[in-house]
Amino acid sequence: MRFPPGKSDVAQATMRKLIDGLYIIPGLVNMYLAEMAGGWTLIDTGFPKSAGKTIESIRSVGVAPEDIRHMVLTHCHVDHVGGAAALKLASGATTYAHHDDVAIIQGERGFRPVKPSPGLRNRIIGTLITKIVPKVEPTHVDVILEPGQALPFADDVSVIHIPGHCQGQVALLWARDGGVLIAADACVNRKGLQYAVVNEDIAEAGRSLEKLSKLDFEIACFGHGDPILSGASGEFRRTWLPA
Repeated sequence: MRFPPGKSDVAQATMRKLIDGLYIIPGLVNMYLAEMAGGWTLIDTGFPKSAGKTIESIRSVGVAPEDIRHMVLTHCHVDHVGGAAALKLASGATTYAHHDDVAIIQGERGFRPVKPSPGLRNRIIGTLITKIVPKVEPTHVDVILEPGQALPFADDVSVIHIPGHCQGQVALLWARDGGVLIAADACVNRKGLQYAVVNEDIAEAGRSLEKLSKLDFEIACFGHGDPILSGASGEFRRTWLPA
């Protein structure tokens, strides 16, 4: 079952519940609000200047900004960390990211280059993306995520390093409801699973997708495209595991 498409724009649309304790804030980039063991957790923070709309969406389900105790940044690209500084200020949340992306998130170095994935659409959009020089307010990362271990505040959520699209990208596998995979931008779900529009290293991205395809999960959530709410790992295997 696929989640019905909704309005998509840079300023996030109204959030919707996927399952108990997990909400999507859909847009050009999807964000997720999860009620985990250690409290309310925001997964990714959207584009710059989107924090106000994100806070409106969170309030619509009775969650105040100060209720957000944790912000997990799946990777350092502008559409995933652009609102982090403002949302951290509003919430006081602890911020988490992979070591390889910390210097970029904190503004200590520039963004790594990306290349378009194969396909005409990707070449057109990817070429435009590579010409944009992103401006993101730096954000301090409080805790380094350790791949292969659980989130420090939720021992039922595993951290999985999935480089390729981005060197420091991580996925989260939540051990509930048959398994919930937060796949970040490992791939997108638009008329089926596809490579992200751009990647830092597409060969490495392919290896990361094979890694995810060997896991068991019922639900998959993506940075771009509709969540899959049943049979998700089967779709990954059919798409990404060699025959």
